[in-house]
Amino acid sequence: MRPARFVTLCFVYSGLILLMQYVTVYQHSFEITGLAQLGVALSILATGVYRLWDSDVESENPSKYGLFTYGMAILSLILTGLFLGQLFLL
Repeated sequence: MRPARFVTLCFVYSGLILLMQYVTVYQHSFEITGLAQLGVALSILATGVYRLWDSDVESENPSKYGLFTYGMAILSLILTGLFLGQLFLL
């Protein structure tokens, strides 16, 4: 798998995790923290979907994605851990 495609899938995954976290934790409340998380989730998800839809956005040079790829993978793991932790505490 190309690093650019992996980063795109990490964007989509992170956006979906944040969206699921908003639905389960905030339960459609309209507090400022819930709305902020919803905005971030939709922004990240829209970025990932846009990158999937327009493949020219993904760079052809995988050397540009070195540290960014690891960062997105770590972010996805951290978001998953936080989401599962919050589900455990609810």
